[in-house]
Amino acid sequence: MRAALWVLAYFASDAVAAVTKAKSYTGWDCCKPICATNAGKRELLNSRGVVRVCDKNNKPQDLNPGLNANSGCSNGATNSAYLCDTYQPTPVASDLTYGFAIQVSDSQNGDNPNCCKCYEVNWTSGGAVNKTMIVQILTPGGAGGDVKKNDLIILTPGGGVGPLSTGCSNQYGNSFNWGETRGGVKNREACDKLPSNLQGGCYWRFNWARGEINGWDITYEPTECPSRLTDVSGCRA
Repeated sequence: MRAALWVLAYFASDAVAAVTKAKSYTGWDCCKPICATNAGKRELLNSRGVVRVCDKNNKPQDLNPGLNANSGCSNGATNSAYLCDTYQPTPVASDLTYGFAIQVSDSQNGDNPNCCKCYEVNWTSGGAVNKTMIVQILTPGGAGGDVKKNDLIILTPGGGVGPLSTGCSNQYGNSFNWGETRGGVKNREACDKLPSNLQGGCYWRFNWARGEINGWDITYEPTECPSRLTDVSGCRA
């Protein structure tokens, strides 16, 4: 009996440890996601796959061209790869959204074990309290400023281009206002200054999440990736 209780306690503590407390932020730099590369490990193409990327017109690239293409944040050449506009948040209910994210990590390589994994995210502060988002990780990002290890940067157009500021201008030109480098646009009206195909994802932050999201408290835990995310990304961990 005592052994059985020990086993139950062990698995219960393990389940609790799987829940991560962190903060949410926003970003959209138009760059090729890091999980669109395999760090030279061909076996990842079979075991996990790589994240789908697009050309500058948001046309999905085939596997090999996309895998080998330079990021549009590097040089903006015609054969560069960019973040597809299909990676915008998709609300399906007043309290549930699907989308994609950057997870702040120690390793920013394409073989990061969390590439393409999915998490159930719940907000515990801010306008989205008691709302849930299922996200898939497209990039293991680096920490900086207020953004710490394990924080999630929700991929949201107008969420801030971050340190890689050339990707969106390389993809869309210089006639748009992407907001502040960190945090992006500050209100719904500013979303109108983004490319028309990205405005819906920008509105999401102010309509569904009811605020800027940046610095809000979250908890998240691993979950099985739904097909509505893997069908978009082409990747499953």
